[in-house]
Amino acid sequence: MADTDAVKAGQEERELGTQPIPKLFVKYASIAFMGMIAQIIMVVFEGIIMGNGLGAHGLACVSIIMSVELMNVALGSALAVGVSTVAGNRLGAGDTEGAKHAFSQGFWLTTILIVVLIILAEIFVEPLVTFLGATPDIFDDTVGAIRVFLLGLPFCVIGQMLCGMLRIDEKPHAAATIQIVSAVVAIIWLAASTFVLNFGVTGAGLYYAISIGLWFVVIYYFVGGKRSVFQIRLADIKLEPGLCLQIIKIGLPLFLLQATGSVYTTVVNNQLGVLGSSLDIAAFAVINGYVVYIIMMVVQAITYGVQPIAAYNAGAKAYGRMKELLKTSLTIQVLVIAVVTVIVWAAAYPICLLFAGDPELASVSADATRIVILLGALGWSSQVISSYFECVERVVIATVLGIARYIFFTIPAVYVLGGMMGVQGVWWAQPVADVLTFVLVMVFVVIELKRLSALEKKEA
Repeated sequence: MADTDAVKAGQEERELGTQPIPKLFVKYASIAFMGMIAQIIMVVFEGIIMGNGLGAHGLACVSIIMSVELMNVALGSALAVGVSTVAGNRLGAGDTEGAKHAFSQGFWLTTILIVVLIILAEIFVEPLVTFLGATPDIFDDTVGAIRVFLLGLPFCVIGQMLCGMLRIDEKPHAAATIQIVSAVVAIIWLAASTFVLNFGVTGAGLYYAISIGLWFVVIYYFVGGKRSVFQIRLADIKLEPGLCLQIIKIGLPLFLLQATGSVYTTVVNNQLGVLGSSLDIAAFAVINGYVVYIIMMVVQAITYGVQPIAAYNAGAKAYGRMKELLKTSLTIQVLVIAVVTVIVWAAAYPICLLFAGDPELASVSADATRIVILLGALGWSSQVISSYFECVERVVIATVLGIARYIFFTIPAVYVLGGMMGVQGVWWAQPVADVLTFVLVMVFVVIELKRLSALEKKEA
């Protein structure tokens, strides 16, 4: 009885289990967005520098590098969700020691996994770049940039995982701060390497490594035993297959969601090459590499608001709070992205001109941008709701929602509408897919709300 009382007391001390859901969600999402603002500003400056300093050649290289960047985000986000969810669930259930162990195991799993993957990628980087669609004129520069990027990738992935843990440990400000600092440092480097040192695309590769790799410094909180309840312990380097599989299983849906973005990028680049011209491919680089990427960062901030609350309250079996979180997060996500869409739609030409640096390319990019983002407020809901299902360990549903937008709907629509309408069909594939995605999301949301209501009644 004393142990039970102690568990309850520990839970009550955590705001994740006590504060009103709307207020808590807005707080965590807003703090995450503060960090994302720095990343967005960084991407804006990146586009200006790339477009004006490296020209069309640099933008073409960036289009290829973006596939690797998306895989970086996919791995880092997935492991952040997997480790923080397992640790958060145990913490919410009152198992503090189990939560500590889960984090430490997750750190070593992340480290070992990414080091192995980087070694393989460095060995096979040239065929990888060919597969991603690099043409002969940009091949050498792209290979060089990606090799440099890969050297910093372990720090990028581990840093993302550690920032995810800071939110579970109720230190979201620390995660936001390092995002701001890294963004400032990275953009200063990009400007210097482009305009002063003349490092060209190779300097851009190091820029991508720095922009997230500096997040690794938050390891400071997880060593020494005084700054966080979670600590990296050498004894946990011997991985437990069951625990590691649980972490991977939870993170898999988000990985697939992010990775399908890379697949989508490759498919569209190839289709535009067949149906259009190099101008259309360059326009896609502007849209996908900057406009859509910025919107995606806003969505990512919203998912950061969902993850710690969902993981903790799932562990605490607070079903009423989970229902409220589901409805709150979906509503806010749709409204926020709708507002962002209206702003970008209205200012599409000056935004694209900022990144393209050429009026003709900016005009083509702006026309396509207005189509591609039109119904994104509906389509992006799959990422937010998939994140919720990951954190409550409903992995099959999370996986379906994670891959649905691009794999189930967008890519098939690209081929079908592209075949019927040419390049315009490639652009219109996205809003069609976004409507279908939202219908699927709502089906799972309704089912989940009914499930939670039933569990709530059972517990009463």
